[in-house]
Amino acid sequence: MTEQAPSFAELLRHFSFDVPWLIVLIAMAVGYAVAFRRSRRRAQHRPQATWRLAAFLGGVAILAIAVLSPLEYYGNQVLWVDFLGFLLVTMIAPPLLVLGAPLTLAFRVSGPSGRRRLRRFYRGWLMSRLAFPLTSWMLFAVVTYAWQFSNLTDLAATNDVVRDVQQFTLLLVAVLFWMPAICADPARWRMAWPLRGLYVFVEMTHKGLFGGMFLATNHTFHAGFASRLPVWTNLTAIADQRVAILVLWIGGNMVFVVAVVFILAGWVRYERRNTHRVDWRLSLQWEARRRRKAALEKVFTKGV
Repeated sequence: MTEQAPSFAELLRHFSFDVPWLIVLIAMAVGYAVAFRRSRRRAQHRPQATWRLAAFLGGVAILAIAVLSPLEYYGNQVLWVDFLGFLLVTMIAPPLLVLGAPLTLAFRVSGPSGRRRLRRFYRGWLMSRLAFPLTSWMLFAVVTYAWQFSNLTDLAATNDVVRDVQQFTLLLVAVLFWMPAICADPARWRMAWPLRGLYVFVEMTHKGLFGGMFLATNHTFHAGFASRLPVWTNLTAIADQRVAILVLWIGGNMVFVVAVVFILAGWVRYERRNTHRVDWRLSLQWEARRRRKAALEKVFTKGV
């Protein structure tokens, strides 16, 4: 292995052209953009907000960086680069994709038969159980730990098929995890605002505790990465592992904190709107009572 850090030209030579991911990413971006444009043309429907388009395409772009850029190539040699890719696939891209509300957009541009199929999809047996908050939370925790702290990590770094399976499954469980927290699309299980905040906070606490535990260990979990670690990193295997855990720990907690803040802000806005609706209804009731009382008084005080 070379002892010099890769130059910019060297980095550019290591863009990946992973055909399955290219197909998926292009289909996601083009499909959403076409549906968004169609929703804008339909005057009888409220169009999808532009910021949702930006969020979804941003999520696709971050996915592309994680799976097609030099990050993918060097992530098979350096553990902290690999875990940076994990962070993008599980913590950055999925909430942006969910914020794009793709299911809502599909409802807006579909005909009656298409909407029936979409309802069967998200209300069906499989999605109802996968999207149940406790199930999605458990899947996210178990699958992420299985890929990050087992021999599967070393296997994925040397086998392209396993690598694609790893990234697809991480993305899937991450999207399932963020769906109940963000609730941008129709869902069978819709948590109240306080429960959404608790849902994210518990996962943040859980990841923090496990991150601290793994950070305190003095032995390497991934022998394959330890043997392939380039000299130019100037890191030992255990230092590389600790930096990798810090990347996930600090980066993930920052995302969780931002998510909790936005959930609390959404809760405040919801309560404010709800209070306004209640006050408006009460004012209508008081006005109706006042008019009824005035009408009765007018009848009984009318001269004979």
